Amino acid sequence: MKKEKKKSTFWKDFKAFISRGNIIDLAVGLVVGAAFTAIVNSLVNDIIKPLIALLVGGNFSELVAVLRPEQLNEAGEVVVEAITLNYGNLIMAILTFLIDAFVIFTVLRIVRSAQRRMKESGEKLKEKLARKGEAAEAAEETVEAVSAPEPVPSKPTAEELLAEIRDLLRAQSTMSEPSGPEEKKAE
Repeated sequence: MKKEKKKSTFWKDFKAFISRGNIIDLAVGLVVGAAFTAIVNSLVNDIIKPLIALLVGGNFSELVAVLRPEQLNEAGEVVVEAITLNYGNLIMAILTFLIDAFVIFTVLRIVRSAQRRMKESGEKLKEKLARKGEAAEAAEETVEAVSAPEPVPSKPTAEELLAEIRDLLRAQSTMSEPSGPEEKKAE
């Protein structure tokens, strides 16, 4: 007998892979991260770089160190390109990184602080509810104890009354009978 193998198709496996919660969370994280990156890049390129250019007196990307100047022919055309170290671009990349890191750090710190406050307030609320629940239970017990009617003794049946009378008569007769020779002598 041959054992039948379960056939696994590519699309079924792909669907199972995609429908996992971690993959969806990762996709959402990437989309949000890309949008956040666009915001930070706009902040750096549109606000911070112009302010730095104003302070420096020019654009950072124009800061270069010429290792070999370009060579021109008699017509003024470039024959050999210049070799430059574009350290201005490096400085801007470093500043962009530091600003990105600072913004991300600040946002994460705010989010973590909010999460911590929410967790603490949730725990306080649970404690309050637990205390209120205990107080409510105690109040219910008190109300039940106060409002509960006194148990009314049930009326004894005729058999119970006769049994009690019998027991009393026996107890009385044992007390009145002489129990030993000393009592007989006293008579």
